[in-house]
Amino acid sequence: MGNYWDMLMTTDEGAATYMESYGEGIGFETRHFIGSLLKDEQTVLDVGCGPGWNFDHLLKYGPAVYYRGMDYSERFVRVASERVKPMKIFKVGDARHISELDESFDVVILQDCLEHTNGYEKPVNEALRVAKKRVIISFWHLEGNVGTEHINDDGNDGWGAWYDKTKWEMFLNGLLYKWWYKELSPEGKTHKWDFYIIEKELK
Repeated sequence: MGNYWDMLMTTDEGAATYMESYGEGIGFETRHFIGSLLKDEQTVLDVGCGPGWNFDHLLKYGPAVYYRGMDYSERFVRVASERVKPMKIFKVGDARHISELDESFDVVILQDCLEHTNGYEKPVNEALRVAKKRVIISFWHLEGNVGTEHINDDGNDGWGAWYDKTKWEMFLNGLLYKWWYKELSPEGKTHKWDFYIIEKELK
């Protein structure tokens, strides 16, 4: 294994511990917001799903969607799959080259994923290709990043890419679809999330 996240977690047990510590903790409000954007019986592809945080949240709090998770980390996918046997809902995949067919999911999620890619154009265009109705994107590092950016050169493996907010929104404005923005700053948390929701049904 040469993947950044596989090596960072060291072992499957380490990845499972990361799952537990981060699950109901710092990202709870973001997953709750994502859930509010989904409807019962929608099909959902969660790109960069990690060890399955969104799946566990939706299973506990709803709505009841048809979920599929995809992550670049073999370890995360293995840990997530072990918890939900015999269901086969998690797979290894690359955000820049999604294997699913055009418009095969109602909603595609890219939550805290683009910080780990060497650019956002390919992942976003792939998500738009696969989504029928909506693409949900969140960042940790975008708010306030005007005129500055750092692009990873290691594909989906690394951590710490950030993008110029003005250039990012210009990219969104160049798409064929309407989009809207929501900032989340959970009480008592130092992190701030920027959500961008692209509506494929609104042109």
